[in-house]
Amino acid sequence: MLPELFRIPFLNLPVHTYGALYVVALLVGLFVAHRQALLGQKYVNDVTDFGFYALLGGLIGARILFIIVEWHYYFVEEPFTQIPQIGISIPTVLALWKGGFVFWGGAIGGTIAVVIFCKKRGVPVLEFADIVTPGLAIGHAIGRIGCVAAGCCFGRASYHLDEVGKVIADTPLAQAYPPGSIAYGSLLSQASEATRELMNRLGTTVPLFPVQIVESIGEVIIFLILMLVIPIKRAHGQIILLYLILYSIMRSFTETFRGDTARGFVIDNLLSTSQFISLLISSVAFVAIIALSYKHNKKLEALK
Repeated sequence: MLPELFRIPFLNLPVHTYGALYVVALLVGLFVAHRQALLGQKYVNDVTDFGFYALLGGLIGARILFIIVEWHYYFVEEPFTQIPQIGISIPTVLALWKGGFVFWGGAIGGTIAVVIFCKKRGVPVLEFADIVTPGLAIGHAIGRIGCVAAGCCFGRASYHLDEVGKVIADTPLAQAYPPGSIAYGSLLSQASEATRELMNRLGTTVPLFPVQIVESIGEVIIFLILMLVIPIKRAHGQIILLYLILYSIMRSFTETFRGDTARGFVIDNLLSTSQFISLLISSVAFVAIIALSYKHNKKLEALK
């Protein structure tokens, strides 16, 4: 994998692939949203200005939810982290280079950012949300590739041993992470003795299900579905609600292939935090999209 993209000359500061792809995801997402605004000939300048709010709201929300899930690590196990280049310690909650983001937290933070931005600009919230939502989907697809590079959000073990003891991956594109990666350290700390010996022999993790790639492909498919639905939508808000329903279904499915415990569980080894949030959000979105359709039909009847 490639957790570190390059180092800044003279300063010897690393530029992490995950962070670089996060920026690329934001730029691509804004480009898609800008194109949608141009096609609709509405809120073009507002979409451009929204970039800062999206970045800030998404980062804060994603970080806060991860800290809530992993509160014991941040406030008990390792409350402070040292910056090697400077030699000073800061609260670990501020050590963003160590990772620690949850998408649903970012989505909630981004939603709050949309509401604040729209209220400030006097822009209809649902109509604006529909414009930026396809950008969110394609941006998240890019961000998941960053997870592959960083070795986070990894999948469960997916392999078997053949008759001579050789490790055979059970799925195409299975991922194996080297020592120093998030996946390797996490798996080594909780693996059985047999698995540890196997990892030492391989020099990497055992083959893992490529759940990040699956979710990235899923987001691309959702993006394409949204783009097909946009021309035929009947009411503002249907695109964002459709995205929430589709992503919730996909996320609940992909969670069953995850192997990291950092995502947290509402019910241990049965219902993860993201699955719980997906269930709540999809239920609310489903009711809301039915209500919007009903309201739209009522308006049509009134015009007859």
